[in-house]
Amino acid sequence: MPFSHHSHSGQFCAHAKDSLESCILQAISKNLRVFCLTEHMPRADPRDFYPEELELGITPQDEIERFAEFYKTAVALRDKYKEEISIFIGFEVDYVRPSMLSEIKKVQETYHFDMFIGSVHHVDEIPIDFSEELFNRAIEAVEAVDAGADIAEAYHKGTKIERFPQTQVTEAKGEERLFEVYFDTQYEMLTALKPPVIGHFDLIRLKCKDYKLDFQSMKNVWDKIVRNVKFISEYGGMVEINSAATRKGWEYPYPGPDILQLMKAEGVRFVLSDDSHGIAQVAFGYEKSLAYLEKQGVEEVWYYGWIGWERGIKDGILRPEDRYLPKIGPEFVETKSARVKDLRGIVPP
Repeated sequence: MPFSHHSHSGQFCAHAKDSLESCILQAISKNLRVFCLTEHMPRADPRDFYPEELELGITPQDEIERFAEFYKTAVALRDKYKEEISIFIGFEVDYVRPSMLSEIKKVQETYHFDMFIGSVHHVDEIPIDFSEELFNRAIEAVEAVDAGADIAEAYHKGTKIERFPQTQVTEAKGEERLFEVYFDTQYEMLTALKPPVIGHFDLIRLKCKDYKLDFQSMKNVWDKIVRNVKFISEYGGMVEINSAATRKGWEYPYPGPDILQLMKAEGVRFVLSDDSHGIAQVAFGYEKSLAYLEKQGVEEVWYYGWIGWERGIKDGILRPEDRYLPKIGPEFVETKSARVKDLRGIVPP
């Protein structure tokens, strides 16, 4: 499995481990040919900091400075290891509330990126993948905001929750209602940003009672998923097959079979990701991801490459016109496809 389009390091992410360079060296040792560096975007509001960030006393200014250092380091490492691995520089969106759109645009205006990951980690401002406690708190927040009541559950850390305006209020309750608002939030992110890669599409299942539930059993939820998938297909976005789910207890990566089959029918393209948070997770679960794709009838995946550069899938030999890297930016990269069956057995266990 020579590609990963989603990664983090402990050097620039409080809930990860190891330096960025050590993660790249691990990717090289695992025979990866493509490694996208996608640290989280800086967040301006302390309400959006995770518990470990609050414990470390991280401030919004720290976030800005840390991201600037990430970018500088990534650019240097991209050149240092150019003959051994193709490194693409991006970031992962945190789309918590409507006002964050200006923060995302500012990051994009400040730096040049090859790509970025469009993800949703919060519903009505509450993290939904951090713990079961916060997952259940998100359900409470959604129901409180639906009711329009001025009660504690409708506030997040002392400030009234700012919901995305197109979120539809329904009669659903509990997990089903949380799923609805998650996919409405995801649609807001998709239409606002049209991300080239969509991260862990069904992350909302991670802390739910049964991750194997078939979303088709919930009509409103499924209708929203179909809408989102059709939009991704229309603008040409790619969805990651994210193996992080398998190290968190799932039998298969994100997204689950019900959604994967829908995406396949709609012609959505897939990329491979480990969503690694340190060297122990680089290339984790990729053989399982490949077996899953084969079982689901997916025959090819896509990956990024520099225009004019060729890197063999199996041998890793670089055959560029010259040794100078292109500039950073989507206009200097292209997407290529590889057959799933050709990727088996490349990455050592």
